[in-house]
Amino acid sequence: MTRRRMIAALMGCLAAWQIGTTTGFAANWADSLFAEKSHHFGPVPRGAKVKHEFVLTNRLGEPVTILNLRPSCGCTSGRASASSVNPGESATVEAQMDTRNFLGEKATILFVTLVTASGREAEVRLYVTSHILADIVLNPGSIDFGTVVKGQASAQSLTIDRINGANWRFERMVSASRAITAQLVETKREPNGAVSYRLDVGIKPDAPAGPIRDEIRLLSNDREARSVPVMVTGWVRGDLSASPSLLTMGEAASAEGKQGKFIIRASHPFAITAVEGAGDGFSVSPTDGTRKAMHILSVAYKPEEGTTRGDLRRVFRVTTDIPGEPPLDLTATIHVAP
Repeated sequence: MTRRRMIAALMGCLAAWQIGTTTGFAANWADSLFAEKSHHFGPVPRGAKVKHEFVLTNRLGEPVTILNLRPSCGCTSGRASASSVNPGESATVEAQMDTRNFLGEKATILFVTLVTASGREAEVRLYVTSHILADIVLNPGSIDFGTVVKGQASAQSLTIDRINGANWRFERMVSASRAITAQLVETKREPNGAVSYRLDVGIKPDAPAGPIRDEIRLLSNDREARSVPVMVTGWVRGDLSASPSLLTMGEAASAEGKQGKFIIRASHPFAITAVEGAGDGFSVSPTDGTRKAMHILSVAYKPEEGTTRGDLRRVFRVTTDIPGEPPLDLTATIHVAP
């Protein structure tokens, strides 16, 4: 088993290196923005969800828009930390793989479509590969809390089972998160080598409002599959909320553009102190600084000369004077006709 794992992992790394060095899939300017274009997760338990962040750094003299993320397989998904990256700035493109339905070596591609402010468009291929083990299984493959109200207690569990692991055990856990708690309990160890653990994960009552996207690593005494990653996701909802959560502005087919509104609420009166995200044809209504429990934020889009056409996505960051409340990110989408 150990020898087969080592050979499979080495072959996977070689395959990932070979496909990652293939040229010609995108213009050189787009490829050069990524520090790396392939990643091998190594041995991964069956059922686990694993993720890797590829770093995009804009070394051009104009803004770059991440227009689309398209996976080659339903087991893979992608998310970008920003939709637009200005010159000199960086963003991450996260590739996530779900290993539930596969065994052995599995390689997929995340296609990233980029477009510059001047209209140059190119596609970059990001490769992710895993060697999915048959003898270690996670159920479920990750911890997802969904939406939790700030201060509300919430806990979830998953199991880790292994066959033929008479001497196998976890030695410690590693996590950099300050928002979650975790406890690992051995629940079974049988003479035939079957071993089971239960991982209990909770959200701390003082966890700040905002997204939770962390990873717990369970470190075992198996040198070939030492680390078992457990993804933990969720959203801690603070006092601030917005409706709609996603503003769809339709199609801008003329120079008049389009308009839409967000309704921002809290349980107590508050003031909006700043709104970021305007530009490239997008604008927001100015705030008057008054304190009230509900604000209406108007968003408008009007095509400008040289602006990007097609499907656009814009994130507006709203800052308030509510103590301890993080900024609220509001997303608007629009299709701009050529």
